[in-house]
Amino acid sequence: MILGTIYDGIMARINNRRARQQEEKALRVLDKEEEELDNLFKSKYYSNYLQRADVQNMITSAKNIFKTNSDNLRGRATIMGATDEWVGANQKNNAMALSSLYSSLAGQGVSWKDGVLNNYLDRKANINNRRYNTLFNSANNYQNSSLNSISNIGNNIRGIDNALLNIAEGGISKKLNF
Repeated sequence: MILGTIYDGIMARINNRRARQQEEKALRVLDKEEEELDNLFKSKYYSNYLQRADVQNMITSAKNIFKTNSDNLRGRATIMGATDEWVGANQKNNAMALSSLYSSLAGQGVSWKDGVLNNYLDRKANINNRRYNTLFNSANNYQNSSLNSISNIGNNIRGIDNALLNIAEGGISKKLNF
């Protein structure tokens, strides 16, 4: 029984050490994932939305369309004999449309940043929940392991106590000739 208790204690310690190593490994993976998430967030959130390739393409296309319209207006004005004021008024309309495009893109940029932030917060919460669950499970495992070891020690002491009691009763029985 004593050897069984010693063996159980050694095995519990070995299993606890292995569990601790796996826990540390899991936490390192979460730390790395969190670092990558932080870097991605910083690169996205603090970037200029208007410098994104899709937005730049939209701006370039709009500028090209407005330039073509202006050139066409000047050509028509020459043929039709329109005044410079008429050409200026149409160019002003094109400039206002381009300005409206920039305003819309700025609004989209704010919404995009909000989406980046919300996605970041959701993923960060997920990492924190997984970290919490890892630590919580480890704490439960250590507690259960400790309780099992204490219970085994108690059972073995009880067994030793019963064995000693049987020996003592056996000796008394012999002396009393039972």
